[in-house]
Amino acid sequence: MKKTILFIATILLSQLALAQTSKTIASPNEKVKFTVFTNPWGIPGYYVIAEGDTLISDSQLGLRYSGSESTGHRIDKVNYHWMQTDTLKNSYNEMVVTITQPYKGTLKIYARAYDNAIAIKQGYVVDDAEKVFLQDDNTCITFVEEAKVNETPVDSLSEISLPVDFKLRSGKVLSVSSGKQEGYPQISLNPVKTISNMVKVNLKPMYDGNDNIKSVQPASFESPYIYIKIKE
Repeated sequence: MKKTILFIATILLSQLALAQTSKTIASPNEKVKFTVFTNPWGIPGYYVIAEGDTLISDSQLGLRYSGSESTGHRIDKVNYHWMQTDTLKNSYNEMVVTITQPYKGTLKIYARAYDNAIAIKQGYVVDDAEKVFLQDDNTCITFVEEAKVNETPVDSLSEISLPVDFKLRSGKVLSVSSGKQEGYPQISLNPVKTISNMVKVNLKPMYDGNDNIKSVQPASFESPYIYIKIKE
C-alpha cells in the first residue's frame, strides 16, 4: 500500500513539475493564447491557440551560438544597434520568460499576444562575448494544418524572404513578418523538408568588410520581433 501511494505521489509530482515549465499569455480579447514552455530536456518551445483551435503546434525556440575557434573568424567587441517599430498598433499583453541553460547562458523570451496576432523575440546573455556569436536558426514555426504559399505546399518551397503569407487548409492566413531593424540582415524562413508544415527562422550573423563577426559588449543579444498575424 505504501509503495502504491509513493508511486502515485511520484507521478503527481512529475506532472506538477512538467506543468510548471509552461507559461501562457492571452490577448486582450482572450481569443489568442500564446504558450511558452520547456520540455523535459530543457529545450524551450511555444504553441499558439486562436479561438480554441491550435494554429501553431509545439515549435522549438532558441538561439544557436558557436565559438570563434570553430568558425575561423575574429570577433569584435561591438554593439548591435536596433531601430525597431511595432507594426501592429493595436493593444497587446506581454510576458517575459527567463530560461537558464547550463553552460550556455540565460535566454529571455519576450512574448506578445494581440487580438489577432502574436509577436516573439529572444534575448541572450552569455558569459564570454569574445568567444561567442549568435544566430537564430533554432526557432521554428510548425503549422498544424497544411500550409501553402501561392498554392505551393511549404514542403516544396526553398528559402522564403519576409514578409510572407501562409494560407492554411481551413482558409485562415498566417502572415509572418519582422520588426524593422537596422544593421542586420533580413530574417528569412527555410522550410524543413523532413518535417511537414515546418519552417525554420534564419537570422544570420552580421559581417563587416573584413569578415569579422560582430559580437556584443556587454555579453547580451536581442533578436528582432517576429510577428505572426492571423487573417481570415
